[in-house]
Amino acid sequence: MRKLFRVLAVVVVMVVTMMPVYCAAEQAPLLSTTQLVEDSYVWDGEIVFFKGEVLQDVMQRPSGLWMNLSDGNNTAMGIFVPSNVEMPKISYLESYRTTGDTVLVMGVFHRSCPEHQGETDIHAVTVTVVTPGATRENPIQPRRIAWLLGLLALFALVLYRYLRPPVSRAPRL
Repeated sequence: MRKLFRVLAVVVVMVVTMMPVYCAAEQAPLLSTTQLVEDSYVWDGEIVFFKGEVLQDVMQRPSGLWMNLSDGNNTAMGIFVPSNVEMPKISYLESYRTTGDTVLVMGVFHRSCPEHQGETDIHAVTVTVVTPGATRENPIQPRRIAWLLGLLALFALVLYRYLRPPVSRAPRL
């Protein structure tokens, strides 16, 4: 029993002493577009994580596909997913009526990609859908309808005044 206790104590000590080393192991950072652009020389050729909403269109090419991701900073990052990388199904793309899927990409950042005419991009190694997109509600607002009717009435009045025939008046005597 004591021998078992000693072995267990040694295992616990080893686990406790090795845990900081394991936790401190380098993991690619989750970066924003701003960080990637401002520190592009630092991250060039490095593996990074990038999370963002899939914008507008996913463009299929023979060598892979392109998509743009927005991380909410009113900028987008081009992501190239080679054909040998498994791509999850993207259900929603960002548009007026929908919020696009949010995906997490791990890949190699290129400040000036030699494969893609010097574009700044990330070549994906893995792509994971983090949050599925959804449709947005865009209800008709009565205030906007009132403004529309008012502007149409003003336009009709100006058009009438411009296009009406001239009124001839007899001179007064």
